[in-house]
Amino acid sequence: MVVVQEESRAPYATDGTDVQGALKHHRTMALKRFAKRAAVFGLMWSQIFVTRTDYLLPIALVGFFGILVSSFLVWSALSWIRRCSRLFRTYPAVFRGPVQRISLERNNGFVIRLGSGGSGSPTLSGRNLSGKGWPASGDAGIWYAGDDLFGGAALVPVTGELLFMQPHDWPLTSEQRANAPADRIAKAGQAGIKGYVSLRS
Repeated sequence: MVVVQEESRAPYATDGTDVQGALKHHRTMALKRFAKRAAVFGLMWSQIFVTRTDYLLPIALVGFFGILVSSFLVWSALSWIRRCSRLFRTYPAVFRGPVQRISLERNNGFVIRLGSGGSGSPTLSGRNLSGKGWPASGDAGIWYAGDDLFGGAALVPVTGELLFMQPHDWPLTSEQRANAPADRIAKAGQAGIKGYVSLRS
């Protein structure tokens, strides 16, 4: 199948040939965001130790909690990138489209149904690692690595955003997963998608 796409807006190929470049870029951007925040909040926190002035305590507290929140955000971002990396190492990236967008959820989430997956393709819930909800450029199709019964990761053409997805009605498809071939279950375990993953974490 020949997939025609617009020129990439990302600093790496978004045609499914440079998944590692996408992962590296997202990892670097997450660390850069943390470094910028930590520099600002660290200065706010440390100035009370330098000046030893009590009236700067409120600013120092803001800096302290800012560092804590920033640390949690970078840990969360890197965790999602690791999940996607594990999926791309286990499954090949295959172009799936068109994508039927069903709804948009809170916390940059979405509910979709992938095309070219046969009549048994379940509805998938997901989150955009870039924090922008469902990307419009993904409507025509995405580079998907995973198993429809367990979930997967995807690279969006043109914009290069990373997505993580899993069956929307997880409990309703539990019997299908339990009855799946042993090698399919083992591969899902290797990819880290054998169990339910909270998309809000």
